Amino acid sequence: MVEFQYGGQRRSLNPGGHFARPRDAGFRDTPATELEAMVAEIEAGRPWREVVHDHFATPRPWLHAIISDPRRTGFWAVVPGPDDRAGPALDIGAGWGQIARPLAAHRPVVALEPVAERMAFIRAAARQDGVADHLAFIEADYLEVDFVTPFALICAIGVLEWAGAFQSKDDPRARQRAFLRKTRRELADRGCLVLGIENRLGLKYLLGCPDDHLGVPGVACAEAARAIELWHHTAGQELQCFTYSRQELEQMLHEAGYGKVEFFGAFPDYKLPVRVVPLDDGGTALHRFLLNDEIPPEHNGYNGERLGDAFQQQLAARYRHLAEAGTAAEHVPSFFVRASG
Repeated sequence: MVEFQYGGQRRSLNPGGHFARPRDAGFRDTPATELEAMVAEIEAGRPWREVVHDHFATPRPWLHAIISDPRRTGFWAVVPGPDDRAGPALDIGAGWGQIARPLAAHRPVVALEPVAERMAFIRAAARQDGVADHLAFIEADYLEVDFVTPFALICAIGVLEWAGAFQSKDDPRARQRAFLRKTRRELADRGCLVLGIENRLGLKYLLGCPDDHLGVPGVACAEAARAIELWHHTAGQELQCFTYSRQELEQMLHEAGYGKVEFFGAFPDYKLPVRVVPLDDGGTALHRFLLNDEIPPEHNGYNGERLGDAFQQQLAARYRHLAEAGTAAEHVPSFFVRASG
């Protein structure tokens, strides 16, 4: 059972239970009508992987991979969770359930997702996978739910950058910091937070690759004040999605109350990692990898298109130069972060 407060009222949810306070605004990579139709197919008995394949494999192969590729959870082999695998976990921004469902095979999990049709997909797929009774489903904005139950593990994979978006009342960066403080409060003793997020100073972005969230180059990789100015000039909108450098993110986590912060570089990104490398010990393991091993080809994170051969060659040469200089850890494409204590 998970206990929490919403709207000033204390509530509890048993395994398999569903609490819904959905938001109209939220991250959507699929029209609601199409996702609702997919859920109907799954509930009628078609395997969810088959449904996803039929809808996305040809017209949207990047999204198909994001939903169904087992690399999505490959980071667990390198980024350790807490030792107590039985302790409850919270998956914030559960999306299509790619993290929550595999976790639920080993421990109780709360899947929190504010978009109604996405939650419907998670529930339908979890029932097919036989893990629905190990999951509690909360359909709400994380910043509006106050958990009483402490979590041994909190996952925010591809979530922190969006924590300040889809709202107009608060500064997005202030909401991101509030998000991190809240995760720290809601962890159990010896629990940990695991983040997956792009690196603002990732080498491919500095060399002109479009940002994964905005779809344009040269904006998100700028310092925040300049990025806000550039995006307003480019799109005529307020910038709501922010990523950070390693140093900036580490400072934010310490300010949120985390004592120990461990970084891992993800190649080609955290979404579908091929290689995850610890960045401790001055980046020794990273530099050895970049100088001696084949570097996974990178892609445009906005649409998944593979970057051209000339760009790949330029990236590889620059990575090796940075490794020789001992500074490559600052320019990996994405981070996984384990924060505790």
